Amino acid sequence: MTTQPASHAFTLLMGDDTISREKAKQNVIDAVRQKSADASIERFDPEVLSFPSFAQRIITPSLFQEVRVFIVRDAHQLKKDDLELLESLFAYDISDVHVIIEAPVGRAKKDRQRAGPKDFDQLLRRYGDIASKNPAKFAFHEFEQPAEYKMAQWVETQTPLLLGRTIARKDAEFLVDLAGNDGATLYSELQKIDVFLPPKKPIDREAIEAVSGATRLMTQFELAQALGKKNFVKALEIIDSLYRGSVYAPLYVAAIFKHFWALFRISVYAQANQESIKKFEASMKRYDKQVQDEIGLSIGIAAGLMSDKQRGSVYPVVVKPGLVQQAKSFTETNFRRIFTWLRDYDIGIKTGRIDDSKIGLQLLCYKIVRVADLEQ
Repeated sequence: MTTQPASHAFTLLMGDDTISREKAKQNVIDAVRQKSADASIERFDPEVLSFPSFAQRIITPSLFQEVRVFIVRDAHQLKKDDLELLESLFAYDISDVHVIIEAPVGRAKKDRQRAGPKDFDQLLRRYGDIASKNPAKFAFHEFEQPAEYKMAQWVETQTPLLLGRTIARKDAEFLVDLAGNDGATLYSELQKIDVFLPPKKPIDREAIEAVSGATRLMTQFELAQALGKKNFVKALEIIDSLYRGSVYAPLYVAAIFKHFWALFRISVYAQANQESIKKFEASMKRYDKQVQDEIGLSIGIAAGLMSDKQRGSVYPVVVKPGLVQQAKSFTETNFRRIFTWLRDYDIGIKTGRIDDSKIGLQLLCYKIVRVADLEQ
């Protein structure tokens, strides 16, 4: 979805991708101000003014012939009478007035149900009909928050629109891995990188590491994932990051235990469902999403990480971290020994028998990663 500036009399901006929606709104305002630098902005605030009074301001010509932009946020929450009044404004043709209507919902059925009154849905349909017949006066843009597994694609396509820069897909994936899947967090990181770089220079891995990697404190969950992947170098890097802040060791023990308990349960599931695991692993190679979601959901439920209503979350929960591969790299004996070490370490630091220093945590993590070798 592009966010090219426009200055229609009415612009409807919808969807839960708030970053792109806000940028589109700013583009509309900038386009108006390019033609009239002194254009005024008025936002509807139900705590200050009733909607009928706000609507009256829209249709009342300005004494000073000024250009005015009126913004109606959360239009889906307007009462039936106010929605009807809003729709009646579409018939007016007042020069130098631009109305921006916003709603953080989309046209999908789930969004319409969440939106509340069906009256908004009716307004939406009528606006769509009007906009298609009179595109010079009415604009309609929708910005849907992408699924978590599509956030790298979102970063790649939105970066030129948000910042006027480019970013390669592999670098966008690296940023998502580093900063997470939340759109607001990703945009914040992109803005920090934008300040760091010279004008127009593409965002690359080096810039991401210099800005986002250097300032972000990692989490206990990332440490658990690194241990599950037997990546001791990454684990040390995360521990160094953790100890730059305030560390309460039992939190990290709990996160590691929860992760390995899930891996243990997946290991048990894999032993009992070998054909399903083979199909799941094959679906990873050829990206068969239907099989991936079907079997992945069963794996997630078996691990205690998902419920039967979370089919759409198979990608970030099971697929992205490679939980099946992690689980298969440990034996039942490995798991039992790791649980014993975690129990002893947890009791030890709580009773004072074990030092909760960085070196102590590093040693614990080393033993977990090398558990197979230490058993020999």
